[in-house]
Amino acid sequence: MSKHHPYSRLEFRRRLKFWLRRNVGAVAGLTTGFVVSVGIIVVVLVTVMPESSFTWWLLGCLPTALIAAYLHLLHLAFLAHDAEAIWHVRGAWGEDNTRDELQRAKRKRLVWDWVDSVGLQIGDIDHLVVTRNGGLVAIDSKWRSTIKDATEMARAAQKVRLRAEGLTRDLLKGESRGTRRARGVNPLSVTSVVVLWGAAQHGVPHGANIDGIEFIAGRRLVDWLAALEGQPVDAVAAAEVLRQVKSKRDSAAEAQVLRQSAGRAT
Repeated sequence: MSKHHPYSRLEFRRRLKFWLRRNVGAVAGLTTGFVVSVGIIVVVLVTVMPESSFTWWLLGCLPTALIAAYLHLLHLAFLAHDAEAIWHVRGAWGEDNTRDELQRAKRKRLVWDWVDSVGLQIGDIDHLVVTRNGGLVAIDSKWRSTIKDATEMARAAQKVRLRAEGLTRDLLKGESRGTRRARGVNPLSVTSVVVLWGAAQHGVPHGANIDGIEFIAGRRLVDWLAALEGQPVDAVAAAEVLRQVKSKRDSAAEAQVLRQSAGRAT
């Protein structure tokens, strides 16, 4: 199975491809001019400079640096033309940082594992974490410079919790009550939190709570998970929940790809 990519990165790539297709003439012209310019520079270096190890090193480094600079300029041009692209970049940064902290928590045996970007019909869940002693935790990762929309973020996290609870109910529908009790996953408690990254995380006080949703600075996520107390989840139950959630996520992603393919075909 191919590696799963979070929504923010997929949406950023989709927008970038659309921008490149829309500006294919200009990009092709610039690229052609750039390649010709690099070729001229290389020919001049070979002709003028004496043959030495430094010359060959320069012939390797200079074109590489120029290519990197050109790609960076294309990237900046795209960000300048697409006002929403930077939000997806920031979203991807936040999700990546949260995953790094969850890796630390897993090494410390605070969580069993987690599933990223669980897409549902009415939204998605950034990270659904199966803890060892606190049931499930639905994490909404945010990258913010300032906190001006805390109430809105709290409402969004409430929706994330409802999605996670609905998902776990769906996963348990096909099992008998005795089987669920034996696995230790009935009921599945869900805690929804907002994990903040960026400059805004430094202004989040310990225990910050809005409308029942806790706000956590990203750098304190592992400590928060360590202090979490609630529903214990054993290894068998955790493995089954993770398997089913990943299966549902992958099925939803495949269905989305098929719908997009069908839309392009029509």
